[in-house]
Amino acid sequence: MRKFPKKTGMPMRRGQRSLRPKLAAPSVSTKSGRPVRSRLEKCCAEYLAERGVKFVYEPLLLLSGRQYRPDFYLPELSLFIEICGFTHMPFYRDRIELKQKVYAAQGLRCAFIVSRDEKSLKEQLAAVLEQYAPAPLS
Repeated sequence: MRKFPKKTGMPMRRGQRSLRPKLAAPSVSTKSGRPVRSRLEKCCAEYLAERGVKFVYEPLLLLSGRQYRPDFYLPELSLFIEICGFTHMPFYRDRIELKQKVYAAQGLRCAFIVSRDEKSLKEQLAAVLEQYAPAPLS
């Protein structure tokens, strides 16, 4: 049986690896003009910006020999945030579980926010920021 890479339909040669296609460039813009990939990521970016929380969008991580791009990194809190909006899809849920295991094995602090609407997302973001905020000095 011959293997065919997705999209092209061309047969692969023995030993040839199928390269995963690059993600499309972010196409949704926030109020500040920062491009993101989805309306939930837009909502998150705007929420963080409104509160003065510094963040890096989709930083590249090399973990266990693979590349990962969490949605947001908050350097002041040493926290990664993953926005999970497609949990109704089994493949997507499996990928979330894999990321949770890999991040935990590397000792990374990461909040996985499962949301399908902006109100719920903002409530969960508020809870995450409160949970991971540094304790005030006494």
